[in-house]
Amino acid sequence: MRKYFLFFFFIFVFLESCTSGNPAPESPAPGSPIPKNIIILIGDGMGANYVSTSVLSMKNDPFRKFTTTGFSVTCSADNLVTDSAPGATAIATGYRTNNRTISEDPWSDKPLTTIFELAEKLNKASGIVVTSSITHATPAAFVAHVKNRNDEFDIAEQETERKTDLFIGGGIKFFTPKSVGGGRDDGVNLISKVKSNGYDYYSSYEKLKNSKPGKKFYALFDKERLPKATERNYTLSDLTKIALDYLSKQPNGFILMIEGSQVDWAGHQNDQAYLLSEMADFNTAINAALDFGEKNKETLVIVTADHETGGMSIIDGNLDGSDLKLDFSTKHHTADMVPIFAKGPGEKEFSGIMDNYMIGRKLFWMLDSNYSF
Repeated sequence: MRKYFLFFFFIFVFLESCTSGNPAPESPAPGSPIPKNIIILIGDGMGANYVSTSVLSMKNDPFRKFTTTGFSVTCSADNLVTDSAPGATAIATGYRTNNRTISEDPWSDKPLTTIFELAEKLNKASGIVVTSSITHATPAAFVAHVKNRNDEFDIAEQETERKTDLFIGGGIKFFTPKSVGGGRDDGVNLISKVKSNGYDYYSSYEKLKNSKPGKKFYALFDKERLPKATERNYTLSDLTKIALDYLSKQPNGFILMIEGSQVDWAGHQNDQAYLLSEMADFNTAINAALDFGEKNKETLVIVTADHETGGMSIIDGNLDGSDLKLDFSTKHHTADMVPIFAKGPGEKEFSGIMDNYMIGRKLFWMLDSNYSF
């Protein structure tokens, strides 16, 4: 009888956390260390099961290096199973919103302040590095406000109005008119706009790598997403190091969001080889962030996910982690909790089980302890 009571108790707690919307904020822990720099790494679709494949199969796996771990409940404001838009919005704003909605209040449709916008007010630098288009749901949640995540042309325009220091990823299509091979019907060339706003622009990894950027920049290498990890001659770590090299020179500190975007797509396709290669690529960025944090002790590194994809499980393999056999229960997202890993000043704030929006709120309070939700 006791085991049945405990089972239903935990189910009740899980469902209660998903139906509570955006409750009154909790206070930050007094005296918690405050980082100067924050690096957020999001493995899109990366459940604890994905991390298990990484830990079991990859030598010197970076997840073993973290000293604080927790779990995040990923529900959106209107659905038990979230999509990436509200999943990322919770981290970027400290609030839940509806599925498909990017950083807008689900009841009033008013913009929700993002952590990048707060950083801008505090004169901190900021940057985004992704393997999707920079207008995709996760990066958009940090810098834009739209009702529908598919409004990527609007998201692109909003991104050019922000003071974000750097963007690295794909998405040229959303910034350029059809007359020059892009996708915009309005004839506006947003690349010309960002250049006139004082940004450099790089159209390939080779140009970016050889330039050593000295000022704010956009680096858009492909029409939409970047190639798969196995089809690139550079890693997410290479892109991360370029971003960190620039941001580390900014005197007031920085916030950087890095996404392993295609981990999610591998889950949707139930493609084991694709999943393992994208996780390995994401791991390179985690290592780069941890190496930076090891040298710069004022840096908090946090790794988490917006949701789990595929309902994946490990069903067979060798004891040494080789020849793993993965199985999937769906080609869609699930409501499984996702892991949180943290290392650096304030890391203890991220231990235990918490709602996804509390990750965002804790990050806000680290930037401004008096911030009110």
